[in-house]
Amino acid sequence: MDGYNWGAARSWSNWQSFREIFSQLHSDYAGRKPLMICEVGCAEVGGNKAAWIEEMGSDLVSRFAAVRALVWFDADKETDWRINSSPASLSAFRAVARRIA
Repeated sequence: MDGYNWGAARSWSNWQSFREIFSQLHSDYAGRKPLMICEVGCAEVGGNKAAWIEEMGSDLVSRFAAVRALVWFDADKETDWRINSSPASLSAFRAVARRIA
């Protein structure tokens, strides 16, 4: 699975939670096999990226138990997807990694 919260980075996009992005895919496949999110990212613009990451961590534990691996798309490309695009985002990701590791 892959998914991105584009936030307000583009005129056609809006802020979406991790849950909104992955709920349907997770429910479609969770009963079959362990799952991997092979690309995930969140823009800084249009919301609070650090809070989004914190909520992602909570959702991985409570709602997305079939997810066994996650890879963050760490590039400054169409928007700044990097996990360290702000000190708050990096701190949030580190806290999530410690909690779910």
